Amino acid sequence: MPNRNDSADFSPLVSRSAAREAFARALRLYVGRRRRYSVKQLSNGAGVKDRVIECAMCDPDNAEYREPEMAAMLSIAKFLGATFTTEWLDPTRQAAFDLPDDDLPPGQIAADNAEDNATVTRAAMDGVFDEEERPPLRAVGLRMVSRGTRLASLGRAA
Repeated sequence: MPNRNDSADFSPLVSRSAAREAFARALRLYVGRRRRYSVKQLSNGAGVKDRVIECAMCDPDNAEYREPEMAAMLSIAKFLGATFTTEWLDPTRQAAFDLPDDDLPPGQIAADNAEDNATVTRAAMDGVFDEEERPPLRAVGLRMVSRGTRLASLGRAA
C-alpha cells in the first residue's frame, strides 16, 4: 500500500528551516544583552524554561539548537506581543496585532468608521491618492485597524 504522504509532490509554502530561522531571529531581536528582555525575564514572564529559550535562540544549524514545542512558542509570543509575532511571521508576509480587552460602544465604532470612510471616499473621488492626502490617510488607516481589532476581539467574549 502506498504511503499517503507520497501521493503527490507537495512542498510547504514556508520551509521548516525558514520558520525556525525566523523564530530564532525574532527572539534575538528581543532577548539578550542590550535587548528588551533577558532570558530570565522572558522565562519568568512566558513560563518557558531558560534552556528552551537559549536553545531556540541559536542558529538552527548550531548543535545547541532545539526547536521549542508549539506551546512554548505561543507562550513566548503572547508575552512578547504582536511586534515580536510579526517578526516571527515574516516568512508568511503576514502581521499580528494585539486584541484589546476594552470595549467601545457599538454606536461609537459605527460613527467613527463612518467619518473615516467619508475621508477615504473624498480622497479617492479623483481616482488617485495625492501626496498631500497620504499622511492623513495613513492616520485614518491606523484608526480603522485599531477599531477593527476591537471588533475582532468581540468573538473572544462570545
